Amino acid sequence: MDTASVKKIYKNISENLHNRRVFDAIENLRKLISFSGRDYYYSQLEQHAVTYENILKHSFGDIKDPQRTTVYLYLKKNLLEMADELLEKIFTDNSSGHIYYLKKQQEKTGRGDKEETLSYIESLTLDKELSAMLEGIGVKEDSLNPLSEDTLVKIFNTIWLSDKYTESEIELLNAVCDSENLAWHDKSLVVSALTLSLLRFFDINKFLLLFRFIQTRHQYAWQRALIGLFICFLKYNDRFYLYPVLEEKTKELARDEDIQKNLEAILIQFTKTRETESVSKKWKEEILPAMLKLRPKIEEKLDLENIFKDEFGEEKNPDWETMFEDAPDLLDKLQQFTEMQMEGMDVFMSAFSQLKNFPFFYKISNWFIPFYAANPTIKPFLKSSDESVDMSPLVEKLEKTYFMCNSDKYSFCINLGLIPEQQKTMMLNMANAEMDSVSEIEKSEELINEFATTKSIYTQYFQDLYRFFRLHPWKKEFEDVFLWEPDIFQNEFIRNIITESKTIRNIAEFYFDKQFYPYSLNIFLSLLKQNNQNIELFEKIAFCYEKTGDFDNALIYYKKAEIIDTQRLWIIKKIAFCSKFLNKWEDALSYYKLAEKLNPDDMKTQANIGQCLIHLGEYEEALQYYFKVEVLAPENHKIRRPLAWCSFVLGKLDTAQDYFNRLLVNNPNNQFDLLNLGHALWGLKKEDKALEAYKKSLVNFKNFPDFEAAFLEDKNHLMANGIDEFDIDIMIEYLKKE
Repeated sequence: MDTASVKKIYKNISENLHNRRVFDAIENLRKLISFSGRDYYYSQLEQHAVTYENILKHSFGDIKDPQRTTVYLYLKKNLLEMADELLEKIFTDNSSGHIYYLKKQQEKTGRGDKEETLSYIESLTLDKELSAMLEGIGVKEDSLNPLSEDTLVKIFNTIWLSDKYTESEIELLNAVCDSENLAWHDKSLVVSALTLSLLRFFDINKFLLLFRFIQTRHQYAWQRALIGLFICFLKYNDRFYLYPVLEEKTKELARDEDIQKNLEAILIQFTKTRETESVSKKWKEEILPAMLKLRPKIEEKLDLENIFKDEFGEEKNPDWETMFEDAPDLLDKLQQFTEMQMEGMDVFMSAFSQLKNFPFFYKISNWFIPFYAANPTIKPFLKSSDESVDMSPLVEKLEKTYFMCNSDKYSFCINLGLIPEQQKTMMLNMANAEMDSVSEIEKSEELINEFATTKSIYTQYFQDLYRFFRLHPWKKEFEDVFLWEPDIFQNEFIRNIITESKTIRNIAEFYFDKQFYPYSLNIFLSLLKQNNQNIELFEKIAFCYEKTGDFDNALIYYKKAEIIDTQRLWIIKKIAFCSKFLNKWEDALSYYKLAEKLNPDDMKTQANIGQCLIHLGEYEEALQYYFKVEVLAPENHKIRRPLAWCSFVLGKLDTAQDYFNRLLVNNPNNQFDLLNLGHALWGLKKEDKALEAYKKSLVNFKNFPDFEAAFLEDKNHLMANGIDEFDIDIMIEYLKKE
């Protein structure tokens, strides 16, 4: 059995259990046990099977077991955790991946490492009076006990690679959590190891430890723990109902007055960090082409939709642009500066992606270690060989600024330390000047918005995570958390914490702004239940439906918005647009003519009216509208195509020939223009030239069936221009031979 088959069986077990198909899950578990070679699991499984049979037996008798539901959920939980263990054992035994190799090595030396690291952590629980005395003579607590690099790696790997935590690991993590003397950067790194461990293997104790780290509110560590909790609940949302303690801890956390705005900031930064290109790519490459196939063929032939189009459909309503003024937390100065510097992080990703091959990054723990100036790893890079250049002041500034993530700061320092001395001095001066300007912006922001620092920590950490999951050499062995899609009304953790309508609306607006339309749609629909007279909600719901290709529902909601404001031009044009895309051309025409009354000089509306008239067979009137557009926009070459077509259909063949020739000057290989030119020339009795145009058209169609279909679609128009039906059929045969 290969790994793909094992994963499929595991997935089936999970789905079986969540869909209350326990017998099917048990049968699939037998397959995993057989493949794993761990026969001792059979006895546990049979006990669970007996328990389930008893649940079924007592479900329909006269006496109902009041504990049935509790026992049933406990059974599902145990079966799911058994599947987790079996999957991990199979992969550990059979996988050739780096992580499982590292895990096997860890298991060989693990006990000694655990005892050593636990002893080290215990030694850090210093007497508080001694701590106070040291602080009194100017020794900062944070600098007391940085862990050695070797110890740090051992702790990280112990926490990360342990499946279910034993008492010693839980004790170790509780000691880290409670310690007031452990350096902040080491404590933060431990939280990252804990998060990676939970992502790798489910254990309820790992969740509870993340909750503990949040409760302690140790700066830098608790923010990472909250992000860790957020990400892990994205992965394990389907298990929430099986562990009442998770709901209990979540509701306890929700009572914190600041937690809602913190989770809002995390959700927004997570969305920013993700690749939104995939959203627009899906629209352009999947949804739009599928919809265009449903349009009448004449749309492709005349390219009517693109005469004035920069983007598909109308733009967003300009009245929406002020939305974020009501939500200042979303766009503070520091975030604006960060976006200018990094353009959504992509600029720095590109710049630093080549700087992740230093030996520093060979250790996974170093991808997550916060940047701090005293880190002994970077000290060799801070001074030139003759000590004429000292980067230490710059590094101290770098530690305090948030405009670059931790991972990139290490890349920057190591790289700067390796370049020639002359370049180093120049770059150092430039970097110092940049740091000074950044510091000024950050200081002013902190005065205006004290929450800015916390949000910047979230931003940095997400950037560190993004680089790890996208750039690490072992990235294929990790699940990329940035491919996961958060829906706040489907995620129990998020839904239990984010409850205020204003916060929910802020998130919906951010999703909407970033083009995550399916998620913003769900939120807008829920908000509409609370306020069904808000015209903007109707408009945005309709817009979301439109952008996901659901024009029927888009039209419904645009019309609901129209009821509230019958004269809003944007809504009228949207209704017309959706109507024509649903091939309701008469409806579209009536709305475009209404739009024309409200704004007579809009050439796009004039062109759209012409488009509707063509579909309704009103070619003479369509011609008048297109002539008007040509007069007002003579530089628009695309307008000549419907002008040429209408002229041909109406028998104005000289005019049609002229327009088609002018079109072909700019695009001599357009198969439709060549085909239509052939039609006009044939109608003018210029058979030789018509045949030449048809042959060129056929070459550009690249296959005869497509050419034939396009040709025969115009058969009635050819006959109306005096071409005999027999000659049309013979022409097709002649061209097929060619």
